[in-house]
Amino acid sequence: MADTSQDRAIIAEIREGNHEYYRQLVERYHRGLIQHVYNLTQDGPAAEDIAQEAFLRAYQKLAQYNEAYAFSTWLYKIADNIAFRQLKQTKHMQDIGDFEELIPDDGPTPAELFDKALNAETVRSAVNDLPLEYRQVVMLFYWENHSYEEIAAILERPIGTVRTWLHRAKDQLRKELYGQV
Repeated sequence: MADTSQDRAIIAEIREGNHEYYRQLVERYHRGLIQHVYNLTQDGPAAEDIAQEAFLRAYQKLAQYNEAYAFSTWLYKIADNIAFRQLKQTKHMQDIGDFEELIPDDGPTPAELFDKALNAETVRSAVNDLPLEYRQVVMLFYWENHSYEEIAAILERPIGTVRTWLHRAKDQLRKELYGQV
């Protein structure tokens, strides 16, 4: 994540009427935001459109931004809301992506995994079968390397809820992938 004190200084400039400073925020977060949205939608053009709309909405509502949170967290939450609204409208979730790193350390050895023919598609399918909240937490934690605190802020949930969802997601994946109880 970028330097929040630098973001706050840029936002202060924008609020004082120096609107050209917003370009710095766009340049800083554009690539990461598109990747984040793409991870949700698996649709490149849609990810770009959603990111553009998120930047526009963030700009329009900059007066409502709470500096207690990182600008990136607020921006990603706006993008999440837009993406999930679109996904609900289409009622279609795409594959989240490769989650081989979800294989627990105490799980099967690589030879056992090969013997069971566990591959990326199997993991993707298992992750896609998770409830939306669990899928989100898995994606944010494992793919985007967000901390529990950042995930809690993005999803507007308590840290304990995030930890519980991640634990339950891993349990469900373990059961589905390895038949563990």
